[in-house]
Amino acid sequence: MRVTMRTMYNQIKTDMGRITDRLTDTQTKISSGLIYKRPSDAPVELNHALSLRSGISKKKQLHANIVYGQGWSRATESAIDKVQDRVLRAKTLAIQGANDSQNADTRRYLAEEVKGIIDEVLALSNTKFGGRYIFGGTKTRGYVRGEAPFVMKQDGTVEYKGNEQDIKLAVAEGLNSKINMDGKEVFMEGGVFDALKDLYDGLMSNSQPDIELAVSKFDNVIEHINNKLAKAGAISNSLASSLEIVDDLTVNDKERLSDVQDIDLAESIADLNSLQTSYQASLASASKVMQLSLADFI
Repeated sequence: MRVTMRTMYNQIKTDMGRITDRLTDTQTKISSGLIYKRPSDAPVELNHALSLRSGISKKKQLHANIVYGQGWSRATESAIDKVQDRVLRAKTLAIQGANDSQNADTRRYLAEEVKGIIDEVLALSNTKFGGRYIFGGTKTRGYVRGEAPFVMKQDGTVEYKGNEQDIKLAVAEGLNSKINMDGKEVFMEGGVFDALKDLYDGLMSNSQPDIELAVSKFDNVIEHINNKLAKAGAISNSLASSLEIVDDLTVNDKERLSDVQDIDLAESIADLNSLQTSYQASLASASKVMQLSLADFI
């Protein structure tokens, strides 16, 4: 069969085009880091990669939820810890005030410090995190001007205006975790404000029996606060465990995604070098063929 020069030129053109396409494809893979540049290149791998990306995106949101919950929990622990410190100080003042050596004037001085403690505990009960009241239940906002979850009335008693509902955040697929402790549970049920008010009133009225009664109440208040502090710590520990699990799963998904979609860089560079060598050889060969003329055969 006779092979014409046109046939040779067309074959050279086809071969060069094929090598050029492979060079371009390999260069694209190296620059993108992916084994495919279009769905048809690797449909099974692409479908798997899309599923993994979706899972990673969901876990990213779970991570953000847990980190927010940890901030809320830390704010709760810190506030309760400070309340505990103030209550312990109030008990010390109560014991001092119950001493027989005290008189009306010295007890009034003690009452002034107790009043300061009441104001501090009231401020702590209205602690905010990210602009939201942490002890208001789910009523973290929306109070009228001058109000908050805890408000002191004219008679010195404290009223709780929040609710007792839980704030829950998704920490895993199908699992929501509670991050808050409402104010009724932490302050009202333990009689924190009642004990402080009773002590203040007893000191101001110079009533030793009332002061001694307040001393006995503080033992229960301190036990209650300790229990709530432990509960806040348990919430923090639970969130920390959830975060560790989510982060581990995210790392696993990212590694699997890399296995599915990422190229072997060393192998791809070797392929590129080989193709470049073939391309140069083809160019040299084509150049010699195209220089042939009828004069070469006379």
